[in-house]
Formats: sequence, structure tokens, C-alpha cells
Amino acid sequence: MATPIPAELRRTLVREHPEAWVDHLLGAFPPEYCERFDAEAISRHLGLIRGLEVDHPVRLRAERLPEGPETWRVEIAGYDAFQLLSTVCMLLTVARLSIVEASIFTSDPPAEEPAPAGAGASPRPRPAAAGAGRSAFWRPGASRPQRSAREPDRKRKILDVFTVRPTGGSGSPDWKAFEEELSELAQLLRQGQHDEVHHRLIRRFAAALGDRRPIGGPLDSILLEISAEGPETPTRIDVRARDSFGFLSLTASALALSGFRIVRADICTVAEHGWAEDTLWITDRSGRPILDADRLLALKYALILIEHFSTRLPRATDPESALIHFSRFANDLMARPDRAREFAALDRPEVLDALVRVLGESRFLWEDFLQSQPENILPLIDDPQRWRRSPDRDELARDLAQRLARDADLDDRIRALRRFKDREIFRADVRTILGLSDGPEGFADELTDVAEVVVASALELSLERLGPERPERGDGSPVPVTICALGKFGGRELGFASDLELMVVWDDRGLDASARATPASEYFDRVVTTLRQVLGVRHGATFEPDFRLRPYGKGGPPATALSLFETYYRAGGAAWAYERQALIRLRAVAGDRGLGALLERHRDAFVYGPEPLDHDALRKMRAMQLRQLIRPGTVNAKLSPGALVDIEYAVQAMQIAHGRDDPNLRCPSTLGAIEALREAGHLDRETANTLSDGCRFFRSLIGALRVVRGNAEDLTVPASPSDDFAQLARRMRLNSAEALRESLQNQLDTVKAASERVLETLDP
Repeated sequence: MATPIPAELRRTLVREHPEAWVDHLLGAFPPEYCERFDAEAISRHLGLIRGLEVDHPVRLRAERLPEGPETWRVEIAGYDAFQLLSTVCMLLTVARLSIVEASIFTSDPPAEEPAPAGAGASPRPRPAAAGAGRSAFWRPGASRPQRSAREPDRKRKILDVFTVRPTGGSGSPDWKAFEEELSELAQLLRQGQHDEVHHRLIRRFAAALGDRRPIGGPLDSILLEISAEGPETPTRIDVRARDSFGFLSLTASALALSGFRIVRADICTVAEHGWAEDTLWITDRSGRPILDADRLLALKYALILIEHFSTRLPRATDPESALIHFSRFANDLMARPDRAREFAALDRPEVLDALVRVLGESRFLWEDFLQSQPENILPLIDDPQRWRRSPDRDELARDLAQRLARDADLDDRIRALRRFKDREIFRADVRTILGLSDGPEGFADELTDVAEVVVASALELSLERLGPERPERGDGSPVPVTICALGKFGGRELGFASDLELMVVWDDRGLDASARATPASEYFDRVVTTLRQVLGVRHGATFEPDFRLRPYGKGGPPATALSLFETYYRAGGAAWAYERQALIRLRAVAGDRGLGALLERHRDAFVYGPEPLDHDALRKMRAMQLRQLIRPGTVNAKLSPGALVDIEYAVQAMQIAHGRDDPNLRCPSTLGAIEALREAGHLDRETANTLSDGCRFFRSLIGALRVVRGNAEDLTVPASPSDDFAQLARRMRLNSAEALRESLQNQLDTVKAASERVLETLDP
């Protein structure tokens, strides 16, 4: 049965607008629209709709109202697009406009041309199916129907009417600029560029929230009732919450990010009580209501959690990533069987504080942990006691041993090792993001302890995987094997997304000369391959094993025999000068302890022997790095003049020069070596402080670059000024991008001068 259109309303409208447009409007919007607005308002709305064009998909009318403080009525008509309402609301928030009331309506184009009006009332044409309106959308590259200038089109449309007030003395809005930006964003939405629109608004949106909302603090209660009224009716959400700036923006954005659209809304703020009382009608992206009871309950929890999460949003290094990742995280939780308990566990101030920092800090934390394995990470996130402290190496070893002992099957134990690895890396990452790790050194110590425990167990599981064919000595004992750490792992200087530079060395003395199915060299090469498989780390992720720092690099065998190690690393051997420096950081971390101790003694004899360091080779190596590895006009946090490598080369040169006579200088850690050199009188206090401060700064900068970019490969500092550079400054906990620019230039200049002074004292 068609809904009647009041004849008097129709007669009033056709005095100012063509009949076709009047019947189009009245036939396309739900009956509640005509009940909400009078003929004068509907006529204004129709005028806005008639002005819509493909290249101007939004029209706006703003009128200052006489009552109370400065208050505006804003009427917006536009071609509908997914995420349009959240975009309108976010733009109002960016303009520092508080929404007092709102009425939101979405049309359903008539299925047929309306019949001529009769006496009394006109029948309302039956609305088309939910998807019919979208088939009439014009998209770039599609042919556009030819219509007369007076003929209404059949595109789905929105009519949003807001009552808004400026906040915090922000002044009268520039409505012309507002309409132009909204129209541009609406065009992008209609082209499917939803992420681009979100990217353009989210930082300004988070800044506006930070200006007007208290950050952190207790969580206000939010009352939601969600009801499904039938398969043809949008799902209704009734919200009652303490009024807060940007509340509707956040709700609409959360729904859009979760794949829902608001097709109608009634928004009301009860000023005397300070409460917002809103009713939303939503569908999925295809126009279907949400009917499943479990999904409705999960949606309720997700909306509450996202609103609470948003109060922490201004704290995020990257608010855009924080909001997007958290919305997806909450949406993923909706599909989990124990979602009610998990949502409740997360909905606490200290947990939300941690989540907003973690999710807004880095893409790789999201990709490596929270997105890929929430079942492993959730118990850590929702229990602050687990990330307030870090277990020491012995505790880690006992914990892992107990977990491995629960499973008899080898594959199950390998999976348990990987879960342990990921959980403990994530714990360390969370602690350093929250400022609980005592700086870069504390973070590095925590990661190094985890790495040593993991590598030791990975070696045992790899040997077990290869079965009983392990080579033996002549006395029947198994051939010893050890794993040495080098690079950042050897120096206990691991950080975000650090790989593990490893060398597998086996003892080829006294081998059983009897025939074997598998030669010893081939067996231990397979140990290297199996170690990769057991660790199961994807390329570019934290703890990816790197076996390239071995004799002859990629040209040598994957596993190194002791005899090769001793002949390669010796005076007159094949090792390059830079490999002598690299060996300073070699430490035995897993496997046979006796073999490990032998390797470390040989390291000392080679590195700290009587042969002077080849300074010419060192200078040529640095010149090649500067020429080949740094893009002109850029700064590389590791390789540029005055950056981290200059510190490491200068310190290592001094260690080699003086370490033969003073074993206290044989320290694999750069910071430890600087302090030892200062205490021994080889560095004055000013130079030592310059090198130490520079080392900490550049390690923090490299960690921030890896966090921001989500990988460990590109250490080029973003250009200044740029959004990436500003985000890097926030990650470094600096007050501004200018503070980072000044600090970076100062460190480059002072470190370059200090390292040159150090090397001049060592020139022969």
C-alpha cells in the first residue's frame, strides 16, 4: 500500500519547483522526512538537491539562528556515497563545530515515474530495492545518461540537517570553504577513494579532539540498545552517552571502518543533563540490515570500545593508523567466539592507553602481531601485569622449556617456540613504546635475552628435525656445533625489526673417517636451512636470521668449519679489514660451550693481534658507502657522515689499537666500549659524551624509522618539512619537527668532528 503524500504540501512545493522534482523528492525519502520538516524547509532542501551536479556532488546552506549563543543550522544535500556521513561529521569536528542536533536521511529513488496528483492526496511510489539506486550512479569512464536540465536524476541522495555551535572561541565558520572541501571529498568517495579521504582528515580530526577532549582519565558509561526490526528495515541503534566533542563523528567513522552505513539518524543533545541521545538506522554496505544476534552483540561492544579508545587518540604517534587499526582490530574481535569477555577485558583505561600507543606507533606491529595472531597477543595486551615487567634470561629459558615440554610432537614444539618468540618480542615492543624499557639500551637487552633463548632452542629443535644422522667424532661423540651472534645481536644492540646476524660453526677436528651417508659439511649446511625453517620468520620481520657474515660471505659454505674459521680470520688470511672490525662483536650464544669459548679466544687473537688496523682500507670502505649507498641530497641515519657508522668505526678502531694490552676494552657493545675507552684514558670526557649521545640518538632514530615505515630496509630520513618527518619527530618524543631537524643536524656535525679527531690520533 503506497504511503499518501499530503496534497497541501505538494501544492505548496510545486509553486516553486517543477512537479517532476517535487514528486521525485517526496517519493524518494521516507515518510518520517515529511513529518520532520515543514514545507518551507523541504522547499529549501529541494533547491539544494536541484543544484547537485556530477562535478559538484554536495550543496550546503548555512543560516545563523537567533536563539542562544552563536548557533547555526546547516543543511547539506548530496549524492550519497559510502562513508559520506562520517566525512561530513569529521569535517564539522575539524572546523571545531559541536553538533547539537542532527537529522540524517537517505533517499531510495522511485521505481517508476509518479502518477499525476489527484484530489486530497497523492500515492507515494513504491521505493526501489536497496541496491537499485546504486546502479544509477555515474562513475568515471561510464557513459552518462542524457537528461534535460529540469528532469530529476535517479541517483541516491542524502539530506543532512545539523544544528551546530563553534567551540572554544573558534569564530564563525567559513561555509564557502567548507562546502568546497566537502564537495571535493565527496567526489573522491564516489570514486572509491575512501582511504584517501580518511587520510586527508584524520590528523586534523585527532588534533581537534585533542583540543576539546580530556585525554585519558576515567571511561564514561555508554548505553547502547541495538534492535533488528525485520529483513526490510535498517537495524536501529539507540545510543545514550555523556555528550562529548566529536561523538557522532567517531561513531559514524567507526561504523564506516567496520563496513556499515548510516542511512538515517536522529541526533539530540540534552543540554541541561549533558547527555547525547541518538538513534541511528544502519545497514551493511549492500543495504541489508544486521540481523544475526551474535553479530549485533559484538557490534554493540565494538562501538563502546571504539568510542572509549578515541579519547586516547590524540596521544598516538600516528592517529590515522591508530584509528584504522583499532577499528579493524575490533571488527576482527567480533568474529571471535569469546568476544564478550575479550571486549570487556580491553575496555579499561590503562589497556586502552597501551593499545592506542601500540596501534598508532607502527605498521609492522600491526602486521606482525595484532592482525595476524590476535589469539596469541590478546592475553598479553589485556593483562597489564604482563607488560609492566620484563623477565630476565633465566626466567625466559625456564618458561620456554616448560612450554616445549608440554608437547611430544616435534611440529607442535616448533609452533610453541614461534608463539613464545612472537609474544616476547611483542612484550618488549610494547614496553619500549610505553616508555618502560629504560631507553634504547634496556630495550636492546630485553630483545637480546629473548633472541638468545630462542636461538638456543631453535638449534636443538633443528638438530632433532635432522634426525639421528648427525656426524660423529672418532670416539663416537657427536660433532660439536655452536652459533655465534654478530652485528647488532652480538653487540646486544637489537631494536625494532632487527634481524639476527648468525654464524654456524662446527668442529671438524677428529671426524670419524668411516663412510657416511651424509658428509659433515653437507649436514651442517642443512642445519642452517633448518634453522630458518624452525624460526619461521618472514622477510623483513623481527629476528629474521641472516647468515651472510661468514667467511667469503655468500660465496662460502652456509656453515663454517672450525678449520676454515681459523685460517680465514688470521693475520695474512682472506678476511678484509672491515671483517676484522665486525668480529669485535662476535659472541657464542648457543650450542657447544667449549667450541664457543675456543672461537672467542681465536677472535681475540685475531682482532687484537699485533697487526695494525688498515686505515686506508677503512677510509676506502667509508668512501664507497657514501658514494654508493646514500642518495644525493638525503640523510641516512646509519651511513651519512656523522651518523652511526662513523661512531662505530671510530670506536672499533680504538678498540683494535688498544685492546691487545687492555682486555677491558674488548667489549662487543659500542656504548660499553666508549665507556671503557674513557675510563682507560683513551677518550676525553667531552669526546666520549659526544659519541655516546650520538650513538643513542641515531639508534633511537633508526628504531623510529623502522617503526614508522614498518621495515628495516630504508634508513633514509624523510625530507623536512613533510608529514613523515613530523611523524618521525612525534615517535622520537620531540616537541616539534623543527626540534628534530635541529637535533639531527647538531648530532651529524658534532659526531663527524669527534670521530675525525679520534681517527687522527690513530693515524700511523
